[in-house]
Amino acid sequence: MVGQQLTSFPELDVVIRDHVDRLRQALGDLIIAVYLQGSLAIGDFDLTSDVDFIVVTQRELSLEEASIAQAVHADTYRQNNRWVKRLEYSFFPVDLLRSPSSPFKVDDRSVSADRELWYFDNGSERIERSDHDNSLVVRWTLHERGVVLFGPKPSELVQQVLPNDLRTEIQRTLVTWGDMVVSNPEPYRNRFYQSFLVLNYCRGLLDLSEGSIHSKLAGVKWARENIDPKWVPLIIFCWEERQDPDISITQSADSEVFERTIEFIRDSVRRMRAYQGD
Repeated sequence: MVGQQLTSFPELDVVIRDHVDRLRQALGDLIIAVYLQGSLAIGDFDLTSDVDFIVVTQRELSLEEASIAQAVHADTYRQNNRWVKRLEYSFFPVDLLRSPSSPFKVDDRSVSADRELWYFDNGSERIERSDHDNSLVVRWTLHERGVVLFGPKPSELVQQVLPNDLRTEIQRTLVTWGDMVVSNPEPYRNRFYQSFLVLNYCRGLLDLSEGSIHSKLAGVKWARENIDPKWVPLIIFCWEERQDPDISITQSADSEVFERTIEFIRDSVRRMRAYQGD
C-alpha cells in the first residue's frame, strides 16, 4: 500500500511507513508481513489511540534479532513527535499466528510462556515478552479488517475466528478484568481510565452480543439504545471526555463520575457473566 493514506494524520503515516521500512531493512526476509490492527483497522482512531500493528515473521526472533528490533524501535522512539510514543506491536511467528489461540479457555486463563511474543507496549521504549496480542480478538481483526502495509492479504495467513469462540474470549477477558477493577479501583482512578473503562465495556457488550469486534463509537451508540437508560448520561460524558486529545492518566478523576464508572463496570460484568450465547 505504498503511497496510500493510512490514517487521517499525515505525520503518523510517515512514522508508520518509516518505522516499518527500517524494521524490514534490519531484519530482512525474516519479516513476511506487517498489518495495522486495533482502531487503525476497526475505525474511530483518534489522538488518544494506540498505534497497533503486527509484524509477522518466518519464525521466533532470536535474542540477537530482538536486540536489532530494539535498536530500530529506540531510534524511532527518540523522534520528536507524539506518535512515536504510541506504537504498540508484536512480532508474531507465522505458524503461531495460523493456530487459533486464546489466553482464556472455558474454565481458566492460560499463563503458558509458550504463548508469549516479542512485544513493544504502548509508550514503552523496551521490548518485552507478552501474550498481549496472542488472542482471538487480534486474529479476528486481522482476518476481517487488517490493513496491509506489507505482505499477502491477512486472510491468507490467519484463520477465520468463529463468533462463539470470539464471544468466549471476550466474555472471559472482560469479566476477569472487570472483577479486578471493581476489587481494586485505585490504579484506574484518573481521567483517562475513567473514560476508557466505560467506553471499553460499552464496546465489549456489543462485541459479545454480535460475536464480532466494533469501534468504541459503535459501542456507545449500541449501549445508548440497549442498556438501562440510567447509564446514558455517564456514557455521553465519557465519550465527550475521550474527544480531548490531552486526556491523561496524570489527571485526576472526577470522584462522583468515577464512582459511577465502577458501578457501570460492576453492572456490565454482571450482564457479561449471565450471557449464554446463541
